[in-house]
Amino acid sequence: MTVRNKVTLCSILALSPFSLLAHEHIEPTDAPDPGDHTNVSSVFSATYGKQSLGEDDNDFLQLQGQISGAKANGNLFLGQLTMQGKENGKFGSEDFNLSQVRARYFEVSHTSWERAPMFGVSVDYIETSFTDGLSDRLFALGGLVRLDTSFSNWLSFPIVAVAAGMNNNDFAKLDIVDDYSYGVQFNFLNSIYLHKNGTHIQVNPQFSSMDMGGTTGTVNQLQFETAFQMPLSENRKHWGKLTYVEYFDDVGQSFGHNDKGTELKFTYSYFL
Repeated sequence: MTVRNKVTLCSILALSPFSLLAHEHIEPTDAPDPGDHTNVSSVFSATYGKQSLGEDDNDFLQLQGQISGAKANGNLFLGQLTMQGKENGKFGSEDFNLSQVRARYFEVSHTSWERAPMFGVSVDYIETSFTDGLSDRLFALGGLVRLDTSFSNWLSFPIVAVAAGMNNNDFAKLDIVDDYSYGVQFNFLNSIYLHKNGTHIQVNPQFSSMDMGGTTGTVNQLQFETAFQMPLSENRKHWGKLTYVEYFDDVGQSFGHNDKGTELKFTYSYFL
């Protein structure tokens, strides 16, 4: 795993000089821009990936659809539904099951700040009761700001969210967790554009802290995601994205790398 971490870091450093090739983050057209998280669009996406990469190599498949629109006051919004299935072992085996359903509403508005021209609010509901995990469902309310950095091809999106969850009743009866959990999440999403057609890399560290109660107590997790995304057609309606994710947590009492959390996935998106 140490070697893989070094490869990931080297890849980021190797790509960094090429970010200077894009003087503007994207050509000023109405074409989709998935690197801008405040640029809502109607889109359908399909993801295939490996979880616990290098350990269990579990296959998973994710389908996502979202519809966007505009309000009379100028605010933009989207409604999103995501379904994810996961299996243990070889893809196509009989133990492929639904593992997560997520529903999200996101609304974004313009601000009068030059360096932070967009602000968004997100409401999320995540259902995981199909699995034997500690948590059954999670509710989250978050705020996002788009920051225009001093580099014209670099956009940043700090996110702060509060969350409340309902835990697995079987584990609650054993006092492993309480009935409910509470916590916060801090994300710092970054899109660095390499070309005016929207090709970009993403560097997205995310930290969460959830008080699960019981003997589990507070669980802290750090997620580090890097991605490369580019259009697959001239009109930019078709996009491809390759994502690599590492996880660190203190579930084993001391904070360290979660070997079973590593993910590698490819996403195809079609913008309507």
